[in-house]
Amino acid sequence: MQLYHVRTQQKPVLATVRVPGSKSMSNRAFLLAALSPEPVTLYHLLESQDTIYMAKALAQMGIFLDWDTKTHVAMVKGGRRPTGHHTFFVGNAGTAMRFLVSYVALGEGEFVLDGDERMRQRPIEDLLRALRELGVEAASEKANGCPPVRVRARGVDGGVCHLPGEKSSQYLSSLLMAAPQFFRETEIVVEGDLASKPYADMTLAMMEHFGVKVKKEGYERFVVEPQLYTSPGKYPIEADASSASYFLAMTAILGGEVRMEGVGSESLQGDSRFASVLEKMGCEVAYEPQAVVLRSEGRLKGIVVDLNDMPDLVPTLAVVALFAEGETRILNVANLRIKECDRLSALATELTKIGASVEEGTDYLVVRGNGSYHGAQLHTYEDHRMAMAFSLVGLKVEGITIENPGCVSKSFPEYFDYFEAVAYGERRVTIG
Repeated sequence: MQLYHVRTQQKPVLATVRVPGSKSMSNRAFLLAALSPEPVTLYHLLESQDTIYMAKALAQMGIFLDWDTKTHVAMVKGGRRPTGHHTFFVGNAGTAMRFLVSYVALGEGEFVLDGDERMRQRPIEDLLRALRELGVEAASEKANGCPPVRVRARGVDGGVCHLPGEKSSQYLSSLLMAAPQFFRETEIVVEGDLASKPYADMTLAMMEHFGVKVKKEGYERFVVEPQLYTSPGKYPIEADASSASYFLAMTAILGGEVRMEGVGSESLQGDSRFASVLEKMGCEVAYEPQAVVLRSEGRLKGIVVDLNDMPDLVPTLAVVALFAEGETRILNVANLRIKECDRLSALATELTKIGASVEEGTDYLVVRGNGSYHGAQLHTYEDHRMAMAFSLVGLKVEGITIENPGCVSKSFPEYFDYFEAVAYGERRVTIG
């Protein structure tokens, strides 16, 4: 088993960082470019397991995709509907699985979408049921509501469908991006409170960049008329706000100053607001249109926060809470149980190993900072967010070892290079 031994650090952070491109934006951009009949050049693309799975699937369906991974630029020539008989493997890439299910339904043929062991445990039935309402023959092959999924495609009629909102906004994003190519107007009715609303907002904003508008009533009703996507020509991808969170958190814990470039007040990503959460814990934060600067003296206090809009950042915040005075309550995050692992259970289990006081509820996590922790070997559950968050623990706690650090390749293959440069740099560090 590969292990990463974290070295403690006493010095404050002093760094300027730009992390690689947003995973969420990259996979949306790939799909929107594939739907556009005119060429699109994508800049600052993220090269990671999830984006590679998406690109390979699109190429397998005949989309021309010339991706220079050294310059992070890709030329995409789309506009073709999927045809034939194909089987796709997407690992544990949730966006690829969910977005492609609606995309292949636009075509003609039979398509099977499969993934790794964890993906075969992640629910997708809510999306399949909505597609069936629209006339699509789509089903879980094992009849358990999880992948592998088989779609017998002949285009999508459209009409009205209903979608429970509590589990994942990716189901909604999948339908929204495909819906302009349905044969008639489509109304998507979201039942219950939509999880991760900023991701739906990102989808709508990016669709508009590609020439498509959606009528929307709050987060309960979305109406999409048949429309053609148009190429924006050149389309830049923002730096990944989720990846940026680890360096903001590192600075909050150790003290110092970090300037995160590529994610600021104009960002489409909901996770770009994480610095504001750290501000409530005692950090000083200044937003610019394309950057955020965070300063910390390393003295933090516990807070109560609803992170439903930023669920991917719960592991990051849970680790910061270890070093805050008092109790931090993270609320309304039940959908973490269907992520790459059951993140609520994983956090409670692993942080308890170091002597932390953690309370796990159905949809919440409570971390009580006590300042007295000991070393341990922390299991990552093949989950990139667990590995990156747990690395921060070892900056303050002697003897922390991370299992399977390579799992960060799902979203941030160079993470530990960035981590070491920022955490252990001798002078002001500039990276990215």
